[in-house]
Amino acid sequence: MFGKKAAIKQYRKHLQNALLQRYGGGAPYSVAQVDRTIEDLKLNRRYAHYAYVMYCDNQLLQGKEFSEKQINDMQDTITTVASGGILTAIGLSLVSGDGDGGGFDAGGGGE
Repeated sequence: MFGKKAAIKQYRKHLQNALLQRYGGGAPYSVAQVDRTIEDLKLNRRYAHYAYVMYCDNQLLQGKEFSEKQINDMQDTITTVASGGILTAIGLSLVSGDGDGGGFDAGGGGE
């Protein structure tokens, strides 16, 4: 959970600003735009699917990339990381039973 928590915080802190500067406006951005920006910023790619949920059109992701439940689970994790402390984040992992709020491994990047 610690690597995921740190990645989500980095996506909120650095990715959001970089996307805004590069592509203007605001979300939604394309998956390709998010991927390119994560790569250029050298952020952890392992949890890029959380960045997709944060900054891409969830309706386009649903069915194509992820199920509605998976998207909802990731949104819950993002909200928990953004608003809670470590005990809240650990509690979410224990409740979900899978420890990563969605069971995805997008590969790439280390912790």
